Amino acid sequence: MSQSSTVVARLFEHIGPIDRGTRYEDPLDVALRGASLGEVTGGGSQLGDLGEIEFADVEIQVANLDDAVTLIVDVLQRSGAPAGSQLLGPGGVIREFGEQQSVAVYLDGTTLPDEVYANLDFDDLVARLTDAAGADSYHGYWQGPEETGLFFFGRDAEMTFSALDALLRQIPIGRNARVVIRPTRDSAHHRTVRMPR
Repeated sequence: MSQSSTVVARLFEHIGPIDRGTRYEDPLDVALRGASLGEVTGGGSQLGDLGEIEFADVEIQVANLDDAVTLIVDVLQRSGAPAGSQLLGPGGVIREFGEQQSVAVYLDGTTLPDEVYANLDFDDLVARLTDAAGADSYHGYWQGPEETGLFFFGRDAEMTFSALDALLRQIPIGRNARVVIRPTRDSAHHRTVRMPR
C-alpha cells in the first residue's frame, strides 16, 4: 500500500458534527499535515431510526497508508476513540482500535412528575454527572421522543457506571432512567440497568 489512498475512521459513538470536528478531525488533520502524511477530507454520521447517531466517519486522504496507520490510530485513541472503532480501507477493516468504553444514560422524558422536568437544570445535571464519571468523560447528548441520552466514556464501563449509579439514584431526573453499559461495540456484551422509579 504505497500509493495515495482514502481511508475512513469509523467511531461508534453518538457525536455531532461540531464535536466530531473538535475532538477527532482537527487534531488528526494537524498531526497528518505536520508529518506530511495526508489530511482529513471530510466526515459524516449514520443515524438510527430515532435519530441517534450510531457511528461517525472521518474521511482521510493519505500519501502512504503503511506510514500513516500508526499515527492515525494513536491520535484518535488519545482523542478518546471508543473501543471497537475501525480504520476502513477499500478491502475492509484495516485495524480495529479504541480504548474508551461507554455508559449511555437514557433519562425518562415522559413519565416522571411534571415538577421533575420543570425544576431540571440540564447544564447542572451534566456537570454533576461528569464530576462523578470523571474529567472529559461526557461526550454529548441526544434528544429523542421519549428519552434523552447522555453519553459518558472511560477506560472501564463498569467503573464509570458505578460512579454514576449512586448519583442517579439520588436525583429526581434519575428515576426510571435506562442505563446501558457498553464495554465493547458488540451488543452481546452490553448490560442494561433500569433505575428505580
